[in-house]
Amino acid sequence: MIPVVSHDRTSNPTSERAPSPRLEWSFRPGTRRALFVGVLLAQAAVMLGGVLLVDFWLRREMHLAPVWADRLMVFQSSVSLSVFVMTGMVMVLAGRRYRDSIERRNTVLNREVERGISEGLARRNALIFGLAKLADYRDTDTGAHLERIGRYARLLAQHLSEHSPDLYPEITDAWIERLVLASSLHDIGKVGIPDRILLKPGRLTPEEREVMETHALIGADTLIAIRRKLGSDPFIDMGIEIALQHHEKWDGSGYPFGIAGLKISLAARIVAMADFYDAVTSERVYKAAMSHEKTHELILSQRGSHFDPAVVDAYLACCDSFDQIRSQAGSRPTPQEIDLPERTAESYLTELRTNDAGPGVDARPSPLAA
Repeated sequence: MIPVVSHDRTSNPTSERAPSPRLEWSFRPGTRRALFVGVLLAQAAVMLGGVLLVDFWLRREMHLAPVWADRLMVFQSSVSLSVFVMTGMVMVLAGRRYRDSIERRNTVLNREVERGISEGLARRNALIFGLAKLADYRDTDTGAHLERIGRYARLLAQHLSEHSPDLYPEITDAWIERLVLASSLHDIGKVGIPDRILLKPGRLTPEEREVMETHALIGADTLIAIRRKLGSDPFIDMGIEIALQHHEKWDGSGYPFGIAGLKISLAARIVAMADFYDAVTSERVYKAAMSHEKTHELILSQRGSHFDPAVVDAYLACCDSFDQIRSQAGSRPTPQEIDLPERTAESYLTELRTNDAGPGVDARPSPLAA
């Protein structure tokens, strides 16, 4: 190929020095394989030309006998072929070494990227959990309400996944970890409720009850504002559904929209049960704590009206674990709870790598679809 000399036309016209010429080749192989084949073909052509030229010179100028000329021809061809084969082997080995080096570098870079994403997600989740816990302190006495709800929700989701995997294919390990953390956002909207209503020791008036019920909309609007800044995110999407729908009831008598049945997201139906159990069995400034036995009877009486029958059945299967968690109220968090944001980040990365789970948001109709 003949090199083409071109000048850089983007150089500064006010420069005192003339633009330097730049050498450009019209042939540029697109891949290493094309480059290797091109080099081997060029080498074969040079060697063949050299062998033929030497053979012609020996036969014409040296006046060798045909037998000796043929022998020299065979010898030259053998040497040229050996050099050609060795060159090809060296290029193949060099290519493999280069490819292995690139793969090792890519592996290291992927690990660094995953570590950075994991750390970023952990910081974000920890910050959101801390804000939710700060809001929870306004309404509870111990501040352990969010941890208990997360543990209750985990038990319910795991039972549904293990015993009804065909009905709930969206429940994966990553989905459960996301649910545990997103459940902490269910009452984040209570930061917008006045203390005179939120902490009132007596029964609320109809007007006060109406104000109290707006906490679901306040919480959802807050998280929607975060989603507008961050973009779509499975964790934030689930948090919005839980904050907005965890007071909806199976028969449609809940608030704020009065939706019923499967139109309520699965995550919200699970958190509704967990929140109800913990709220009833916990002491507040306006009420005493109810025993596990009475709460158990109350939940059974509202199966199919307030709660999803399948979620109630899951509760029945693990109600002893609920009672055990309730009896540990006020104890120090377990290591599993302390590592909650980091574990959620790791599960999120696993889901991205394997792509074996859905988007994490219940696909059934929801008021947030618009």
